[in-house]
Parts: sequence; structure tokens; C-alpha cells
Amino acid sequence: MAVVTDPNDPRGRMFGPYRLKPNSGVNPPYSPAYPVEWGCTLRTVEVMTRVAPGKVAALLADTPFEIASDRVAFRFMRSPGHSLAVHAGEMFDLMVSVPVRYKGLFTETHIFMYCSDPMGICAGREVFGYTKKDTNYAFDEHPDGSITGWVRRRGIPLADFSFTPDSSAPVIRIVDGDELPAGEIHVRRLPDPERLATAYADVVYRRTPLKYSKPAPGRATMTLHASAYDPIADLDPEILGAHFMVSDVYGGGFEVEDRRLIERLIP
Repeated sequence: MAVVTDPNDPRGRMFGPYRLKPNSGVNPPYSPAYPVEWGCTLRTVEVMTRVAPGKVAALLADTPFEIASDRVAFRFMRSPGHSLAVHAGEMFDLMVSVPVRYKGLFTETHIFMYCSDPMGICAGREVFGYTKKDTNYAFDEHPDGSITGWVRRRGIPLADFSFTPDSSAPVIRIVDGDELPAGEIHVRRLPDPERLATAYADVVYRRTPLKYSKPAPGRATMTLHASAYDPIADLDPEILGAHFMVSDVYGGGFEVEDRRLIERLIP
């Protein structure tokens, strides 16, 4: 990677057009080392699956959420031009998501999540309680509209996937009906420094601006690899369908998204 030495070089704008807030990057009083605003485009292969309800319930046992379906979405998400990853040109996330209800909200929570960029990981975990971990990835789009890729964490394979467009394939969403869950909700936890316990926990909700295209149906393959550190293969999902979507609008910040601290749980 080229070293940027010219202060006027646009590549020196670490987070694109976004800047740190006053007192940001220090501790105390306000510690995030990244802007709260961000933006990008989004290209998503969504593989819809069914997972035995008991497996998801076990993963969410320490949350107050009500599971709304036995479906689990595996979303392979490439974000060209992501402002938190200007140096790389894009970011990648794998979200493994389930629909839930809580205090009048019909939304989703991510039982597993992987991200290619350190700032994306920090922002997700610190501010919103995401389960984000580091990953390397491939997301290769081909001239015929097919997509192939993989997800690996520290050299350990987690998932291989492929998508082939097929207009005759069904479009299956995470729930049936016209109302789809909106936004994301998580229990955000701060570990206790003295013991294996939670020192602080709350429930955080966000809804980012997102304008997906109409899902383009297709056929998918997905192989999950066993890992003691990342047991996503234990879900043993049954693939129900797959589709591809794009959005030219995806971003965050106080002025463009709904961000709420719903409830403090501990202490």
C-alpha cells in the first residue's frame, strides 16, 4: 500500500468527507476513534435459510428479544466506497440475522457478524453492541451476474458461497407477509475487567437509511466450515432461497438514522 505524505492528497482524508467530533479519539470524555457519520453503496447476496428454533433460542437466551421466525438470513455484503475504509476502497460484512420483536419494535438482531475493517468492527461493537469479528473475504462479481466468494477469519475458513441469477427462482424473505422487520437491535455489553462477567449492558436500536433494489432471485450454494472459535456451521441451515440486491443509499450518523438507547439492563 502506498504511503500518503502529501497533506493535500485526497487519500489523506482517512474517513472521506467525515471528520472526528470535538474530543473524539481521546479518553475521557468521548472515545470513539472514528466519525459517527459514514456512507457507502451496498451490494448484497442474501441467502435465506431455515434453522432449528432451539439453536437460535440458545444463542439469544441472554437477551430479552422474542424470536419472530425460524428463518435466518446470511447476508454477504460488499460496500464499495465505504468512508470508514477509504484506504481499502470498500468494506465487507457477513451478517447472520434473525427477526425479533421487542417493546413494539419489529426488527432484526445479528447472531454472528464479521467485518473486514477495524474501524467498522470498533464502531459496531462499541456503539451498537454488534457481534462483529475480523475477517478476510472474497466477493467476486462475474459478467453473467453470478457471484462467488468466501469468508475466512485469521486463515480459518468460515464460509464459501456462490450465487447464480435465475428469474424462475422464488424470492423468500426473512418473514412472510408485507411487513418486513426494520433496523437492528442488540444487547450491548461491557466486560467486567476483574472476572468473566458483564459489568454493564443495555439494549440499543438503530435504523440506517437503506433503499434496496427489488430482489433479483437466483440459486445459491453455501458451505459453512466448522470452527471452535466461530461455530456458525453448528446452525446447520437449510437453504430456502437467495437473491441479490443493491442500494445506492447506505450510511449512518445522528442526522440520517434512528439511533436509540432503549433500556439499561445492568446494573
